[in-house]
Amino acid sequence: MKKITLILMALVSFNFGSAQFLEDFNGAGAAFPPAGWAVYDGANGLGTTVQWAQAGTDPEFRAQCLWEAVAAGQTAEDWIVSPLIPINSTQNVLVFDATDLNQGDFGSELSIRISTTSQTDTTSFVEVENLTEAELGNNASAVFTSFNVNLAAYLNQSVYIAFVHLQNDGDAITFDNVEVIQGAANPPGPAMTPTPADSATGVVIDTNDNNADGSPDNSILFAWAPDNTLGSVSPDEYEILLGDSPTTLVSLGTAPATITLPISINGFLYNTTYYWQVIPKNTAGSATNNPVWSFTTEVGNVNAPDAVTTPTPADMATNVIIDTANNNAVAFAWVDATTGDAPESYVFLLGDSPTTLNALGTTANASVNITGMLTGTTYYWQVQPRNVGGTNTAGPVWQFTTEGTASVDDQIANLFTLSPNPATDVLNIKTDEVITKATIYNGLGQVISENVKSNNNQIKINTLSAGLYLLKLDTDNGSQTVQFIKK
Repeated sequence: MKKITLILMALVSFNFGSAQFLEDFNGAGAAFPPAGWAVYDGANGLGTTVQWAQAGTDPEFRAQCLWEAVAAGQTAEDWIVSPLIPINSTQNVLVFDATDLNQGDFGSELSIRISTTSQTDTTSFVEVENLTEAELGNNASAVFTSFNVNLAAYLNQSVYIAFVHLQNDGDAITFDNVEVIQGAANPPGPAMTPTPADSATGVVIDTNDNNADGSPDNSILFAWAPDNTLGSVSPDEYEILLGDSPTTLVSLGTAPATITLPISINGFLYNTTYYWQVIPKNTAGSATNNPVWSFTTEVGNVNAPDAVTTPTPADMATNVIIDTANNNAVAFAWVDATTGDAPESYVFLLGDSPTTLNALGTTANASVNITGMLTGTTYYWQVQPRNVGGTNTAGPVWQFTTEGTASVDDQIANLFTLSPNPATDVLNIKTDEVITKATIYNGLGQVISENVKSNNNQIKINTLSAGLYLLKLDTDNGSQTVQFIKK
């Protein structure tokens, strides 16, 4: 199956409806908690080390609760509760933005609870929503998602709304922009009138560099219309999904219903069939029976590039120098073929055998430094040039051996050791040092996750895609970078 890399442009954050209650925690020198809010520990007496606190930079603030460890099998509870809010026909849906702070799932939950009688009696609250780290966004670091909770069951009553952080050495959770707004009566209907039209062929790809990043955009314009049948309800947002089969659609994100259409999506290939779907949503839910549309791009006059040549390190080279001043890096380079159509970018693959190559990422340059290399080790690598005509995966696989003799010190570094490696779910870190910061990079040195949380000297990597990565640990006595493979 072809791997498609697509970028959805112009998707922006949005607000639902018209807010009747709003708390954004902002203001120069803003007090925390805000007037009328209450912060306290749960009735079980656990979770006394940290509480909900103010985070951000004056005057832009948010509410945030860090992690803490309690005894095995127990759960820390940290509460922050709103003032009394009336629920009526014009404000009956709770909307807020929230996220966890670190990639990976550490077991934290954000529980939304309602009480009609007390702000501080935890037994009076009823849970109306529970968000796990997977729902909060643990596949990325500190990326906010907008959530809504229907409070119609409390119509014509006044309520206290509690945000409860449940965890045991879990992850930090933060939230912002709390609103109670007028919700929709019903979900919207499915989107209509797609552009490109369903089953269209010869769809033109715009190869101009409209975003001025130095590479062709290879973009297509997309548009659709909301359901306009009798009695239809307007959407608040649209989720856009795209893929190379109707069963492997990937969400590209959401766009507000007010977005100006058409929108541009980048990264398409000639003579390829794509499938896409638009799911309209509002505070009452998502549209159902949403059609999946398809189109086929133009044949075009560009073919996939010919294989690159002249590798550095040279094929079969030995004693290849490792730059210890640059996190044990090896410098790689290659030369474009003199025949065929020019590449726009390159997929770089590296492994410890010719059959276990891992794609480290894509680069627009014909050279790259790969860090975390081991001494006395044989590596295999391949460069796959790509353009709008496709990706050449048939190029040669080269090999080289680094200088020195493989030793325990390569894996055990001076500061820490990793096990297992390769790993599937968890990396165990053995060290006598106090870890102050952990950062994960892909093989091209691009940051995947900063301030990764180390849970009892373990780092969860279950949400990472298979491939080769670098883990850099900072301590008071220095830092060390080591490669690991996620299976």
